[in-house]
Amino acid sequence: MKIYRIKLLLHHPVISFLLIIMLLGTIMPACVDQPTNINTFTMEIMGDYLANRPDQFSEFKRLLDTTQVLGLIDTYGKYTLFAPTNDAMKKFYALKGKKSLNDFTVDTLKKIAYDHIIKGYVVKSDNFIDGLMPYLTMSDRFISTSSKSVNNSLVYFINNNSAITTKDIEVSNGIIHVINRVIDPSVLNISQAIKANKRFSIFTQALVATGMIDSLYATTDQSYDPKNYSYMVITPYVQGSGSVDELPVSKKYGYTVLMESDDTYKANNINNLDDLKAYAALHVYNEDPTDASVTDLTDRRNSLNKFISYHMINKKLTYSKFIDDYDTPHMLKTYDMYEYIETMCPNTLIEIKKERASGETNLINKSTQTGDAIRIIAKDSDAVNGVYHEIDKILIYDYKEAGELSSKRLRMDAASFFPELTNNNMRYYDPSKPRSWVFPQGYIKRLTCSETTRFCYLNAYGGYLDYEGDEVYLKGMYDFTVETPPIPAGTYEVRFSYQPTGGRGAAQLYWDGVPCGIPLDLRILANDPLIGYIEPGTDPSDPNGFENDKMMRNRGYMKGPCTYQDVLGVWYGKKIARQSSQSLRRILGTYTFKKTQTHKFSVKAVREGQFMMDFLEFVPVEMIETEGVD
Repeated sequence: MKIYRIKLLLHHPVISFLLIIMLLGTIMPACVDQPTNINTFTMEIMGDYLANRPDQFSEFKRLLDTTQVLGLIDTYGKYTLFAPTNDAMKKFYALKGKKSLNDFTVDTLKKIAYDHIIKGYVVKSDNFIDGLMPYLTMSDRFISTSSKSVNNSLVYFINNNSAITTKDIEVSNGIIHVINRVIDPSVLNISQAIKANKRFSIFTQALVATGMIDSLYATTDQSYDPKNYSYMVITPYVQGSGSVDELPVSKKYGYTVLMESDDTYKANNINNLDDLKAYAALHVYNEDPTDASVTDLTDRRNSLNKFISYHMINKKLTYSKFIDDYDTPHMLKTYDMYEYIETMCPNTLIEIKKERASGETNLINKSTQTGDAIRIIAKDSDAVNGVYHEIDKILIYDYKEAGELSSKRLRMDAASFFPELTNNNMRYYDPSKPRSWVFPQGYIKRLTCSETTRFCYLNAYGGYLDYEGDEVYLKGMYDFTVETPPIPAGTYEVRFSYQPTGGRGAAQLYWDGVPCGIPLDLRILANDPLIGYIEPGTDPSDPNGFENDKMMRNRGYMKGPCTYQDVLGVWYGKKIARQSSQSLRRILGTYTFKKTQTHKFSVKAVREGQFMMDFLEFVPVEMIETEGVD
């Protein structure tokens, strides 16, 4: 047997067991014939794999040696290593104006090493997703993975630049992917990255003049340390999916900026900052007419300030994270998808549409009247704490857009309320593993809850019958309040979506502090006589279930929509939500909102047990009769 790191092997439980068996074999007579070729341990440890292939990795191995990181990946544990070849390293030196490793500081080299290592996880290519991976590198950065066809072969890329030339090399303590380019994430924050791009000089001038650039500096909340909350997972709670509650590893901030280039402005007769001021003053919608007279550019009521801040979002949204990442296998591909995103302009939303008929995605504020939409034409300019995208037309919250949004059904996945889930890369679909995060008090800004509330988020997983595959989940004697995104002025029917199961409790629901009828017992399935659900297609006198829909509405309930389904069939029988008695919407009431603003949805346990929230939806009352079942 070829031996690597003999001390490590002696501490490896499998190897220790094999050594004991070998010793016993020398003192006990053999009962059966033994095979002559037993490969007890053939895989190299990660550091040895590199060292044994100097023609490929001598430069990267020397970097690891110089920074003393080699000893880390030579130990027992779980690691994923993206290993650049010698050629990739030499191209990197030239790109940085250097001749060799000797021209870099040790701190810089250590950062380069850490950019290529994920500690604690073995990430195979089967786990790659189209977007940011949910695992931090040792330099505390997320990396993105993507794939495309090159010469009729599928090639994976890291951060859109580094092609994986050999994937899934198994070693005894992890996995190695060979890459043809050094991973080199930007060290600029989002404001610095925007300033550095001269193609957006007019937008940048406005960003500075309004003071909104000062809103883009936060990177990480250094006061958050998961070790301070380890008591929450010492005896981890196991969810029904088999996932174990875990704490967020960090608390990062993130930003997205949608920008028009100088060329786009000039095509609209905007040649300088004064022209942009005039354009904003003419077109920006002011719900309060007195805002039009505010001339201080740093005042949030000023028209240019509103214009610029409407381009800004307090989530780091790479191209796929606007909507594509939520188009999980749960979603039926015959129905258009919508995502509503709060901007940094007070009390405003943008709409993102994924259109099935055209195959287009990330259609921004597509008009139902004209069909006009704004599109991203240059995507994913990355920074430490954000990303910016170039758009093809002028994005503005004008009178028309305000009217469009107030006339649409706004269905909002619960996860979309919380920027923290996106910025810390928890909101994603994992086909192989359900995960559950539990949050300490104060981690999520727009959530307040009691000390007895255990607030969790379950990422999208095929076993759930959830819109976009994920859900907010609570247990214990919970008492919490969620602040919604801003809802346009108007009169709406407001609904709450959930899955009833026997393990749930009962809760009193409140809208803006006012009780929504009697407490809701989340244990009662839809086919209980109290609710009266009949599965569509099972009653010959009502084949589509429309009469049953009316009866259920009279009792304050609705079936789930027909736009998503259970994928795995673990608990819900692979049914579409409308076809399942375990998918319900509770009508909270009809409310008139006199102005565009956020609202408070509160839940207080009256019987201990589980609680879950899938989505909220706001339906203009004039739409109800023609809404359909989607």
